Amino acid sequence: MSGGSAPVLSITMPTRNRSALFERALGSVIQATASAADHVEITVSDGSDDDRTGKVVERLLATWPGRHRYVWNRPGLALVDNLNRAMELATGEWIQQLHDDDYLLPDAGAAMLDAIHRAGPDERLLLFGVRIVDEDGAPMRERSFRAERYLEPREALRRLLRNSSFVRQPAMVIHRSALEREGLFDASVGEATDTDMWVRLFSRYGVRCVPHATCAYTIHEGAITDGMWNPGTIHAVQEIFDRAVALQLVPEPKIRRWQADFLHQFILAGAYRRLRVRRVAEGREVLQLFKLPEVRRLGLSAKWLPVRVAFAIAATAGARWGG
Repeated sequence: MSGGSAPVLSITMPTRNRSALFERALGSVIQATASAADHVEITVSDGSDDDRTGKVVERLLATWPGRHRYVWNRPGLALVDNLNRAMELATGEWIQQLHDDDYLLPDAGAAMLDAIHRAGPDERLLLFGVRIVDEDGAPMRERSFRAERYLEPREALRRLLRNSSFVRQPAMVIHRSALEREGLFDASVGEATDTDMWVRLFSRYGVRCVPHATCAYTIHEGAITDGMWNPGTIHAVQEIFDRAVALQLVPEPKIRRWQADFLHQFILAGAYRRLRVRRVAEGREVLQLFKLPEVRRLGLSAKWLPVRVAFAIAATAGARWGG
């Protein structure tokens, strides 16, 4: 780790037992920030069972001119604790978290630093676009904003709670003072911990949306998020929306309508991941989440009803043909 003044941006990288994916991610950070390394810090929290990831860090960062910090946690930390540990290591004014199966796009460093320098004195959150890719890195689609815009807290909360994919984790850049005030990821809400954090942050600070894709978000079967479609996650989402109601920023009936949209989109996304690769039985299992009491009492989502009907037909047809 090199000395000097505090960096502008810390890129935090939690990882465990995926040294090949981690090497791709770390290499992308080095490339994307090459022209501004003096302003960037890399922190790695490694929960791996062996030292392969540590050797990747040693090899790739041997000549890295910016700061870096690496810890090998023995024994390995639980998922949320590892996310938080990577952020606790950071000393930068702004923090971005990059998971080991995602990676930065080549011009991401300049884009993030430029947006940081343009941020208003009271702004604490920057949200960039993402390129969604498959496990081989082939682009599937891109999610970005048409124009740069600051969303005040109420509108930011609406966008977040109506759209389960509004925020992809590596697209967020957060001022460290916001994390110091609101806290890190809350392990009590399980796999929905990132949504809980965005609710806390958006409801206080709003968010600036920047029309520039900075990262690739990978969808693949080995992703941690691939196992999120289960009753436990639905219960966690219920807790998050209850917390949003308690903020009293928006009337409860409106938040519950947003919740119906959010859960419909979330469940249908899980079903789509399985149906598109002909895992029809698993797709039908995900669609069974609509029968949970906390989902049923919200009612239908007019926005997502046509997709729900289409997926139900596809799942039924698959069953009829032995899928």
